[in-house]
Amino acid sequence: MAPSDDSDVEVFDGIAQISVGDVFLVAWRSGATAARIDWVHERVRRHLARNADDMVSAQFLLSSATPPGLGEVGSVRAGLRTVLPRARRLVVVPLGDAAWVSVVRGVMRAGLALPGQSELIKVAPSAAAAMKLLGDARSPVTPPSEALQLHLRALLGAVDAPSSALPS
Repeated sequence: MAPSDDSDVEVFDGIAQISVGDVFLVAWRSGATAARIDWVHERVRRHLARNADDMVSAQFLLSSATPPGLGEVGSVRAGLRTVLPRARRLVVVPLGDAAWVSVVRGVMRAGLALPGQSELIKVAPSAAAAMKLLGDARSPVTPPSEALQLHLRALLGAVDAPSSALPS
């Protein structure tokens, strides 16, 4: 099966997603509730069904988003177990001040990042750094960096991200 280029941004209740080539991007303006997590998981399953090989992914977390509560951590881990066997790189990007970056790193260390996955799952300090990490794990079907940056701009625009969050 050839990779799909579904370059249309999908939006649901404070989050947005775009799939292009083997890349899956998500932006979170709102908190990680069960409904939002399920919505993302469904799109991941669709992305994986259309792409025969593997994938790279980045999730951009605006400071207005909140981490998953204890009740949602199991759902997040279940989604990771679905993705991990086919992932070349997963990047989490806290978009905000130093306090927000610390919160996201702490949540990742406290239980969302599965043990032994430190080379696969990365926390990037900026959108530009995330694009570099995705590029480092590129495949022949990964869109060029310039195209990914345009898709990321559309994605972040769909959740009304501040201009400081956009890659330069």
